[in-house]
This record gives sequence, C-alpha cells and structure tokens, in this order.
Amino acid sequence: MLSPGSALIFARFALALTFLWFGAMDFTSVGTAITAGWLDGHAMLPDVSDQASSAARAIGVYQIVMAVLIGLPIPSGGFRRIGFAMLGLFCAGALTLIATNPVWSAAEGGFPAIGAGQDIIKYLAILGLALWCGSFDNTRMFSNRYSQMRVWAQLVMWAGLVLVLGWIGAMKFTATEAAGIEPLVRSHLFFYWMPGLIGVQGTSYAIGAIELFTVAALAGYWFSTRAYRTGLFLAAVTFCVTLSFLVTFSGSWESQLGGFPALAPAGHFLLKDLPLLAVCLALAAETGRAGTRYRR
Repeated sequence: MLSPGSALIFARFALALTFLWFGAMDFTSVGTAITAGWLDGHAMLPDVSDQASSAARAIGVYQIVMAVLIGLPIPSGGFRRIGFAMLGLFCAGALTLIATNPVWSAAEGGFPAIGAGQDIIKYLAILGLALWCGSFDNTRMFSNRYSQMRVWAQLVMWAGLVLVLGWIGAMKFTATEAAGIEPLVRSHLFFYWMPGLIGVQGTSYAIGAIELFTVAALAGYWFSTRAYRTGLFLAAVTFCVTLSFLVTFSGSWESQLGGFPALAPAGHFLLKDLPLLAVCLALAAETGRAGTRYRR
C-alpha cells in the first residue's frame, strides 16, 4: 500500500516541476499573453494589462522561488513551509479569477457552462495538496502523526477532484466541449479510432460518462472505502491519460518558440494534471489503516 511519505515525495516533485516550468514560461511571449488575457478580463485590474510582460515576469519569479523551496532536498522544514504557504496563496489568488473574468462558455449560454474557467478550478485541488504537504512539516517530515490541517486538507483535495471531474465531465455533453477535445483525441495513439467509430460527440459522451462515474465513486469518501478507492484509481488513470496528450498533441507546445519544452496554453492546461495525479496518490495513501480519513 502506498505510504503517506511516498505520496509526499511525489507531490513535492509534481509541484516543483509544474511551477518551475510555469515560472520559466512566464519569461516568454506565451506567459505574457496568458497573463495579459487574465488581466484584461479582471474586473479590478484592466488598467494593468499594458504591464502584462512585467506582471508575468514577477509571477514567474514567484513561482520559481516557490518551486525551489518546495522541491529542494534541504534539511530544514521551515523553507518548505514557506514554499507551501506561497503555493497556498498563489492558488487562492488564482481561484479569484473565476469571479473576475469571463470564464464561461458563451456558445453554451454562459454559466454554468464553464469555458476558460476549466483551467482555474484545478487550483482548488492543488490548494488542498499544498495544505496536505505543509501539514507534515508542521509536525515532522514523513511522520505518521495527524494534525487538523492534514485532515482538513484531505477534504479540500477531495472537493477539488469532484469539482474538476464533475464540472468538466458534465461539459463533455456539450457540442463546444466535444469540438474542443476532438484534436486531442484524434492525435492519440490509443484513442484516434473513437471519433470514426462513434463520432466526435459520441466520444465526448463516453469520456464524460467515465468522468461522472468517477465522481460517483469518489462520493464513497463518506460511506464506502472500496468505492472511494475505485474513484481515486479512475481519477488517477484519467489524469495519466490527460498528461499523455503532452506527448501526442502537437498543440501542447509553442511552435513559435521552437516547440518542446516551450509550453503552449494547451500545454499549461494539461500539465496541471500532474499535481492532480499527486492529489489522487495523497488521498489514496490516507485511506485505510494508516489514513486519517478512515481510522480503524
């Protein structure tokens, strides 16, 4: 069975890699364009959009410092606590974009049909992961002692998974989302045949049904360890498949910057599933005899 210590190591790796990569991209034209897009749509910061390049670089420095503090194998837990605190603040700030930007799909009538906001809602689960990782350093690294933060972090991570899989899964039943995933599916070695067999919309329906079934299984968090573990397994598989599109989908990489390792906006969206995979492993490690959610 996966131990909390092993899950913690993977989580630190996933977070450090993801935000180090994002931070580096903020020093490129892609980072500037992404930052400008969010600033332009921000109800309180539209006048700052002409400073998007400087803002992107500042965010990039923040993310790089945060990633280094989280990922470096330094003996002092104090530095890691600072890194996880920085990540928590970053996630909280990112989540405010839901309320300040046009993140809904106009083609599907707006709220609750989520468009650009799909990229933002992933930060709830990542926020929970930051709290969970930081809770170890509040006691002792790799300790099996429990803390209130460690318990509450699991609930935040669980809610984040349900939010992402449930909302994005429901969107798979719309024509807009089906059109959006078509180029990814057609590029994949294992899924390219699906649109030809059941159509683009049928493929989207199938993926959405799997994601909603996963959410139903994750509801076992409250009443069934077996169902809950099944949901975590399916969620982990889903995020692994999403990450595989970084290899198969050329649109993940910015051609104007020479392609890999320069992430395009689509690549940013896909790479966020690496921390979400870490969330699944963290929750799996906390389930069972050694877990805080289901104590025996």
